Amino acid sequence: MRKFILRFFGLSILCAGIAFGQQGTFGQIAYGGSWQTTFTLVNLNSSSVATVTLSFFGDNGLPLVAPVQGFGVTSAYTFAIAPGGAQNVVLSSSDSATTQGWASMSTTGTVRGQGSFRFLVPNGTGAISEAVVPLSLPGSALCIIPFPSPDPVILVPFDNTGGQYITSLALANTKVTGLNFAVEFDDQSGNSLVADNFSLSAMQHLAFVSTARYPALAGKKGILRIHASTADLTVLGLLSNTSGAITTIIPINQ
Repeated sequence: MRKFILRFFGLSILCAGIAFGQQGTFGQIAYGGSWQTTFTLVNLNSSSVATVTLSFFGDNGLPLVAPVQGFGVTSAYTFAIAPGGAQNVVLSSSDSATTQGWASMSTTGTVRGQGSFRFLVPNGTGAISEAVVPLSLPGSALCIIPFPSPDPVILVPFDNTGGQYITSLALANTKVTGLNFAVEFDDQSGNSLVADNFSLSAMQHLAFVSTARYPALAGKKGILRIHASTADLTVLGLLSNTSGAITTIIPINQ
């Protein structure tokens, strides 16, 4: 069950870059197969209507035709938010297979919000597990230490210890060109466990269970170091336990 939950996405407060003039990004969306994604957006301007477009992208970086509840399927959903008002946009599907990707937001106004991800835990109890990730904005990445660096590194704590916890990760290249970067998993003493290189095509999204991709991380706890800028890459993390409960992991911008 853990692997099913973690295979498709990881969640965390985002450190995100903005491509082609985007005004915000959500680094993960998922629907179908007991998953549902809800965007909750608020117009901060009390005197003007805000027009908002949510654009959806698949793992391959191409536009993703997603099911918007009450509207139909589309790869770009445009709607208005009344002055000082709010709007929910739900991606929901009855398909047994899960579809994942990421989303960008553009708006004529001043809009803020978050995405929430709901999963029906497949244990027969009807239990629902949820996690929330804020909208990441250009020039103000939601990282613990948001300042530029000549050699940028994104740090993500991970925990796969005790047979109780599993960490999953999701990466989204928000650029319209390819992106290459190195990653290192170190234990808590700074000893290297795994080193690898990633090559993501334009707008590509990748999500994986850390121990499935790298078996050497089983039973380990430490820090993932991603040698990339948050201006280019959105990074998400999710910690799951054996009961199916999930919590977000906050990346640190070094």
